[in-house]
Formats: sequence, C-alpha cells, structure tokens
Amino acid sequence: MDHLGVLDARRVMHSLGSNLDKERKFWKSVVIKAASDEVINAKQRDGSAMMIARLAAQFKFLPETCGLAITLMDKFLTTVKVRPKYLLCVTVTCLYIAAKTLEEDENIPPTQDFVRKSGCGNSFAEITRMELVILTKFEWNIRMPSAIDFLHMIHAVLMMHYPHLLTGQDCLTPSEMLMTTLRKLIRCLTCHDMMSFRPSTLALALISLEIEQLTPGWLRIVVVLQRLTNVGSEQLMHCREMMSSFLNQHLNISPQSRSRIPSTSTPRSKKRKVDHHVPMEAEEKDDNIYDGIKRLYGDESEIIASTKRTSCSLEMHQDHEETLMNIPAGHTLLVT
Repeated sequence: MDHLGVLDARRVMHSLGSNLDKERKFWKSVVIKAASDEVINAKQRDGSAMMIARLAAQFKFLPETCGLAITLMDKFLTTVKVRPKYLLCVTVTCLYIAAKTLEEDENIPPTQDFVRKSGCGNSFAEITRMELVILTKFEWNIRMPSAIDFLHMIHAVLMMHYPHLLTGQDCLTPSEMLMTTLRKLIRCLTCHDMMSFRPSTLALALISLEIEQLTPGWLRIVVVLQRLTNVGSEQLMHCREMMSSFLNQHLNISPQSRSRIPSTSTPRSKKRKVDHHVPMEAEEKDDNIYDGIKRLYGDESEIIASTKRTSCSLEMHQDHEETLMNIPAGHTLLVT
C-alpha cells in the first residue's frame, strides 16, 4: 500500500474507533410504548422517519444527513415526552439541524423556503424555537454516529482489505455497491423494530447480507468485521434475520436514490451560516439562538470529513485475513 493508502486506512480505523466510543456513550434503544393520544406510537414514528427520507431525497441531501436526522429524532423522542401534535415540527426540525450540520451551505435552501417546501405547516418561528429546544436538550452535542456513518466506514474497511470481492460481479463497482446498500439501510431506518439494535449492528448486519450474496466465504469476512466493530454474534444474527425479512417485504426501495454520494473533491465549508429573515420584534428574542447555532455549526469534524473521503475508495491492497483475525475485539487496527 502506498503512503496515501496507509494514511487513508488509518483515518478510517481512527474514525471507526471514535464513533464506536460515541455509540457506547450516547446510544439508547428506541422503545415505542403502547398507543395513546398523549404518546407517539410506532406507526407515527415510522411515518416521521419516512418523511425525513422523502424530504432528504427531495432536497438532494447526503445519505448521512438523512441518517443523522432520524438519529436525532429518535433520541429526542426517547428523551422527551413529545405529544403527537408536535411530531411534525420535531421531524422537520431534526432534518433542518442535520442539514446545517453536514451539508454545504449552497446545498441548504433558505430557511423560509425549507420550511415552506417541507409542507410541515409550521411557521419559521416555530421551527426556530423547536431547534433551540432540541439543541438545548442535547447540550448542543449532535455529533451522534448513525447507522449510515458506520456503513460508510465498514464498507471502506471491506474494500481496503478485500478489493477483489466484487471481481466477476457484472461490473459492480464499490461505489455502486455502497449506493445500493445505503438505499436499503435508509429503508430499514424507517422501521421502529430495527431501532432496538445499535447503529453499528445495523450497518454490519446489512453488509453481511450483501457479502453473503457475493462469496461462499462470507462468514469468515464477517467474523473479521465483527472483531473490528465489537458486535456480538447473537445480536448480529438476530438483526440479520429481522432485516432480511423486512427487506424481502419491502423490495421497492425508497426514492433516496436521488441523494448524493459524498463528494471526495468538494471542500467542506468552514462556517455554517443560514440567512434568517425575522420580523423586527422577534430579532432580539432570537439573537441568542442564532449565536448558538453559529457556534455549533461552525465546528467541523475532521473525522467525518476523512471518513467521507475514504468511504468510496476503490482499489486498495488486500491484506491477509489471518492478520485481522488476531485482532482482539474492540481494538483499533492500524494498517502499515
């Protein structure tokens, strides 16, 4: 492997380890309680997740933006008792926050246009107030790894160490495999039953199902990936079975195909800034909100950026599987 390849591999493994640490710290299983007029039910939650996927496709946001938005929504619903009448506002606001966090400024429509085109029926002021509520509840820490993030990292590791995996697959390229798998994963994120699994488990389960279709030696490869992600066999098998059953019932994947694969050439903006047009009487009230938003969205994550640069990396060397098999569970691999 050349020098740049070594650096990319190290960035991916560092990013994977960092996100696994965040997952252990922040992740909680999404539990939907019995239906009630005062509590969000499973059908309503899934409808909101599908709305996020639809709007993300409509605005041509990155798959990661969709994944983060659903993650934020689920975490908020498990943290706060949200009444059904506020769910639409929460849903659109979570996508709004995710877009301002991950998208380039030029890809984000003006706030009032975003609110109008979302069809949520809320006003600009209502979305802004909900944004402050959500960010305050999360203590302005919204860098939560989603299953989409883990899928990118696991796929990158897979392609680095098994570059010949797609040989003879009718010209299926790593980027095409990633795109197809992303669509399936986004579809799975709209099912509340899947939210009892960790994001890393969801990503690995789907990758394992894809690998199973490519090679009879899929299990050995999956065991290697299990060691890197510290995903238990029982959880993985349970997730695989549920995911396989769900996908077989929903073969018509959502229109997320219009979403963009992360660009490896476009530099990320140094500053997040949204042009708000607020009535004069509301300006003073909202000053603190905007200052906080600028502080939050001005913070760029090099880990996420490096992951996106390597998520679609294609031709890397094929490392020896025996070396990977000796890695203790949960340890970070440095490719040399």
